[in-house]
Amino acid sequence: MTKLLQLQQINISATCSDIEDIIKNTMLQLKRDGAVLGLSGGLDSAVTAALTVRSLGAEKVHFLNLPEKDSKPIHKEHAKFMAKHLGVKLKTKSITPILKAAKTYRLLPIHLIPFRKLRGKIVEYAKARFFDNKSDKILEARLKPKANSWIAKGNAYAVTKHRMRMVMIYQYADRHNLMVVGAANKTELLTGTFCKWGVDHCADVMPIIHIYRSQLEEVAKYLEIPEVIQNKPPDPDVLPGIPDKEELVGETTVVDQILFSLENNNDLSEFYNRYGKDAVDRIVSLVELSKHMRESPYRL
Repeated sequence: MTKLLQLQQINISATCSDIEDIIKNTMLQLKRDGAVLGLSGGLDSAVTAALTVRSLGAEKVHFLNLPEKDSKPIHKEHAKFMAKHLGVKLKTKSITPILKAAKTYRLLPIHLIPFRKLRGKIVEYAKARFFDNKSDKILEARLKPKANSWIAKGNAYAVTKHRMRMVMIYQYADRHNLMVVGAANKTELLTGTFCKWGVDHCADVMPIIHIYRSQLEEVAKYLEIPEVIQNKPPDPDVLPGIPDKEELVGETTVVDQILFSLENNNDLSEFYNRYGKDAVDRIVSLVELSKHMRESPYRL
């Protein structure tokens, strides 16, 4: 597995410097006065926020936090903490009224349950009932659902939130002549664990899209991101009862090595021996099923 070791051998200082140049040059090319990004309280947006501030200066950067009624309060607190750490004011606006107007919450009957934790228990029960309590089956089902099935409705329930966030961030950006900075990483891109046309897909610049999640954790240490955020699992936070992305996809370091090997057309037999054929083939399946999410609809 000697080639796989290259995954961890990025020059972090040079990588950060290159990203900062990309952010600044993009802003100048677009003739914007600054940048705005959604600060979720997670690691990806924290690293992107830090690099954007290093590139442009805190005075040119705007942060938005857009929670809704299913959002875990801890993420909002971590977003506030990160914004304060970087010296940037955080603007918070609930998108619950917009989602209600779009009848998003009516897609699932859990909207009738007033408490978020109880809604999560109901989703956990459904997961156990329909997926034998195996979270790793949810992503594949989401990428090939039957029309009007509960998995299709649940997917619509979740992704609409990120699409509404994208609309709100771009509205803010257009009003203030800012560019939108996205925070998706390479692991999300290749496995389809993002929302097509959502806040984690649409941006004027995606500065960490070439970096695997496991590499991003090393970048976070270099940037001295607060440990409380560094140590958080990657939480999609769009549907109660749905666990963090590592439980959905698999252990980040393993997934990234498989993805790296796929990109470089390496033999996967060693992975089959170490992690089991089903686990490896599942990552291959996610890459194939999500291919359309990475393709542009514009063909000349």
